[in-house]
Amino acid sequence: MTPTLELACAFHQAVLDDHDALTATIARLRSQTRDGTYAYYVDIAHFMAGMPLEEPSRARWIDGGHPTRRRWHDLVTARRTHLRAAH
Repeated sequence: MTPTLELACAFHQAVLDDHDALTATIARLRSQTRDGTYAYYVDIAHFMAGMPLEEPSRARWIDGGHPTRRRWHDLVTARRTHLRAAH
């Protein structure tokens, strides 16, 4: 359950554009998924933040890495837009 919570934190930090917190979250996430379970969460955290992967992905995305990256980043962008409109 912890990696899932870390991924949720990564989303929140990406929306806030908090790179320092996001870098720490990604490091914890990498440590928690070192055994290969949910290792793709590290990729998703990078995708949401628009950050390059630090090492080649072990994930095989159904329609490829670039469309997947774009979709995750679009979620963050949409949330930012929503929050700005609400204020």
